[in-house]
Amino acid sequence: MSVIGTDKQVEFNDPDPLHIRFLLGDKAWLRLKPAIRKRFGCDAQFGNTHLYRGKMHRVEATFIGLFMAHAARLIGSPMAWSRGQDVPCDVITFDDPEREGGVVWERHYYFASQRKQIARTTKVVSEKEDLLECFGKHFGMKLKLMEAEGALHFISTKFYLQLFGKRISLPKFMSPGTLHVTHRDVGGDRFRFILEVDHPFLGQLAFQDGYFKEEEMQNATRA
Repeated sequence: MSVIGTDKQVEFNDPDPLHIRFLLGDKAWLRLKPAIRKRFGCDAQFGNTHLYRGKMHRVEATFIGLFMAHAARLIGSPMAWSRGQDVPCDVITFDDPEREGGVVWERHYYFASQRKQIARTTKVVSEKEDLLECFGKHFGMKLKLMEAEGALHFISTKFYLQLFGKRISLPKFMSPGTLHVTHRDVGGDRFRFILEVDHPFLGQLAFQDGYFKEEEMQNATRA
C-alpha cells in the first residue's frame, strides 16, 4: 500500500510493525533523531522485547485526573493512579499476544512505600484509521503522529468504545481531553518521555516527565 500526493512515499510493509515511517511520511521521518528512527524502526520489529529503565521526575495529576486514573483501572489501567517525584520507572515493550500486530507499552512505576503500579496500553495499526492505542478489551483512542524539532509526538484525536467488532466514537464530554506523548532523544542512548492530558474546560489533568535508557532484559528485576 502506498500513498500518492503526500510525502508518504514508503510502502505499508515498512520494517517497523507500527509503520511509523509510513504514517509520518518520509520527510518528517528523516527529520527525527537517528536514535528515534532506530527505536521505532528496525528495533521495533515483531518478536523484539525492550526494557527502558529510568525515572519519572514528575508524576502529577489533579484530583479529577487521579479519579479518572483510578476509574480507568476497571478498563485496563492506562495511567498511573498516584502522584510522586523521582519515581523509578521501567518501560517494557513487546508483542501483544491478544492483538495481532500490536505492540504493548508497559510502564512499571515504583512509588515509595507502595506496591508497583503498571500502566499498560497497546499500539496497533488499522488500515482504515491508522494508529490506534488500545487499553483493556473495549476502549482506545486514535492517534495523530507529528515530528517537531527532531522529536516524535503522539496526539489523541478521538476516544472510542469497541463492541461487536465495531468502534464507536465517544462524545467529547466522555473523554479526558487530549493526550499528548512526546518522545525526545537526548543523546547517550537516552530519551525523554513526556505525557500530558489536557481537558478543554478543566485544564491539565495529568503530567509526567522522565528520562530512560535501554538495558538488557536480564536486568529487569528491581530490588
